[in-house]
Amino acid sequence: MKWEFIMNESLVQWTLLNNLDYLSDSLNFKIARKRGQEVTTDFGRIDFVLEDLNRNQLIVELETVLDNRNKLTYCFNQVLNYKKINFGQKTDYCILYALETDKKAKHLVESFGSANDVLTKTYSLNKVKNLYTDTVERLSLSFGLALPKPSNYTICYLRWLNKILKPFLDYSKEILTSKELAKYFTSHQTTNFRCYLRLALDFEMIKEQNKLFVLTQNGKDYIFNFNPDIELASNLSAVDLTNEQKKVLLRVITNGNWTTHKVNIYWYLRFIEVTNGEWLPNIKEFDKSNLDIANGLFGVKYKSRTMYEFLNFACNWCTELGLVDRIKSGSDYDRVFLTPLGVEINNIFSLDLQIKKSRLNLNFKYLE
Repeated sequence: MKWEFIMNESLVQWTLLNNLDYLSDSLNFKIARKRGQEVTTDFGRIDFVLEDLNRNQLIVELETVLDNRNKLTYCFNQVLNYKKINFGQKTDYCILYALETDKKAKHLVESFGSANDVLTKTYSLNKVKNLYTDTVERLSLSFGLALPKPSNYTICYLRWLNKILKPFLDYSKEILTSKELAKYFTSHQTTNFRCYLRLALDFEMIKEQNKLFVLTQNGKDYIFNFNPDIELASNLSAVDLTNEQKKVLLRVITNGNWTTHKVNIYWYLRFIEVTNGEWLPNIKEFDKSNLDIANGLFGVKYKSRTMYEFLNFACNWCTELGLVDRIKSGSDYDRVFLTPLGVEINNIFSLDLQIKKSRLNLNFKYLE
């Protein structure tokens, strides 16, 4: 899988901290653990703090290409401020910057380091770019086929299937026209209706046939297991899924037919793996560094609000199905983690993709 992205500092930092062997080699410092990341102090925000087995600590100022005077000045000032901070008995300070920096700037960095007792180390930006792609694939367990990019739909919950499937029960029919299917919508021509229709088609509740909509066996099973509250509900979309309906939906998403909404769930589970579930934005305008990581993973160029909606809507779907749990916080981000069922579904996804890839790459040379 290939992504088009620019390796800014946030992506470089994320990649290095997920590849400690390469980071250790670049720093010539045997890392035992990461002591801190984006540490806010009275003297500025430290990129990261590392520790070796002897509890010697290294405070790192990370830079990409130092290609102008302003960047150099900022970098030098940051490190001088860091030298006022000491987390342990032995603390060293380091500027880690891109090897692709030109010779003149390199000379200035080395001179600053010598004069101020600051270590200066380099890493390869091209190497890190390749590592980023490898890391995403490794952490997301993407061993199978490359799937399409996720697509953002304004569908907040899977229980909204109630609204578009209830007409089959009302009319006691298994085949409906678009107007009949839109019984609880303003019109069958609205964007709102089309989003619900996409949801029902993607989860194989219905299928389109000669401009009519036919209820599938999955749809029959879903309707048969409607929550009893459905008949009295003034808002069909608010009626919770029953356990039997969840089973139907889980059966559908693991059947190996990769429709759009199933792809979205797949990518959301990858997102949790790649980020360790450490951040799910609570605000529409969240940190650009996190937005860069999510866009890089999904291979999209979403703006902050669009990414916020996608991540939160997908979280809702997975929560409804029992695949994830969300830990609310008072900050701008929540924590989220896979449940045992989520881990199992995640493994099924990866196995299915690997099997499909193996079929495509089947080698017939042994028959020759």
